[in-house]
Amino acid sequence: MLTDKPTAAQIEATVHKTIAELLERRGRTVGAIDNDNLLVAVGLTSLDLAALIATLQTRLKADPFFSAKSITDVRTVGDLCRAYADFIGEN
Repeated sequence: MLTDKPTAAQIEATVHKTIAELLERRGRTVGAIDNDNLLVAVGLTSLDLAALIATLQTRLKADPFFSAKSITDVRTVGDLCRAYADFIGEN
């Protein structure tokens, strides 16, 4: 059976790349992005997080925060990656 669902590694790469792009557009310094980093530690504000979620929804064609997961449960980059991977894996 063929599927166009992204793998966990592809989701992680997309999340990391999207965070870096968002920070660059905002004129912020982009350091190494690791799954253990807190979202606030990489430089994301609450408005940035909203923009990030909107962009990821378009890129990954998924929104785990619509009904499956609470955004308040997401603290780290890895939490964000897992939220998408879990949601996409279930659908």
